[in-house]
Amino acid sequence: MKIRNLFLKQIFFWAFLFISSSMLAQNVTVSGSVTGADSGEPLPGVSIVEKGTQNGTTTNMEGEYSISVPEDAVLTFSFVGYNTQEIPVEGRSTVNVQLQQKMEELEEVVVIGYGVQKKSDKTGAVAQVTADELSGGVVTDPIQTMQGKSAGVLISKKGGDPNAGFAVQIRGASGFDSDTQPLYVVDGVPGVDPTTVAPEDIESFNILKDAASTAIYGARGSNGVVIINTKSGESGEMQIQLNVKVSA
Repeated sequence: MKIRNLFLKQIFFWAFLFISSSMLAQNVTVSGSVTGADSGEPLPGVSIVEKGTQNGTTTNMEGEYSISVPEDAVLTFSFVGYNTQEIPVEGRSTVNVQLQQKMEELEEVVVIGYGVQKKSDKTGAVAQVTADELSGGVVTDPIQTMQGKSAGVLISKKGGDPNAGFAVQIRGASGFDSDTQPLYVVDGVPGVDPTTVAPEDIESFNILKDAASTAIYGARGSNGVVIINTKSGESGEMQIQLNVKVSA
């Protein structure tokens, strides 16, 4: 009986040793380097994690790493600004990875006052009139060119004097004799007289209507702000444009 028990113990011992060694043999040490696909430069701080577990590591300053995982493991490589990749080990001991930069579309924004907001959120508060949309004809005042081009902006002649300028109401009149003229900003310079700008030189008008949009201009923007951007030179061949207007 003692011999039989001893024999069984030896069998269990060798079986346990065989199973343990088999389990250890299934793990492999995977090493390699991680670089950027666009530049080829090593990426330090890349996170490498065995998928489905908390077993992981990071790349060193040379973009190199080493991790012990099962032969059938899947490694997940992730880094800020790059697309995450999942690569099966398949028993390999060396896995080099090139991460692709993550390309994301930015939503169109409008810079207002002291911050930035989505253009979709500022549709009713900011209006833009480009040069192609400006009213044509014989005009002497650039403000006349945006007449009827922006909702909520009333442009009318001052009194009966044909030589008088145009009155612009962005927020509506607060009184019969109150000054409703907005603040004009020409190429970043506030307080410029718009009549000093030739209509042909104007690239676009940006009309700021609400308090948030005009915050940077303080009390001067209480009646709204009209930002005038003039045309600038462009590289390339010289072009000559002739505009001829006739009125009777």
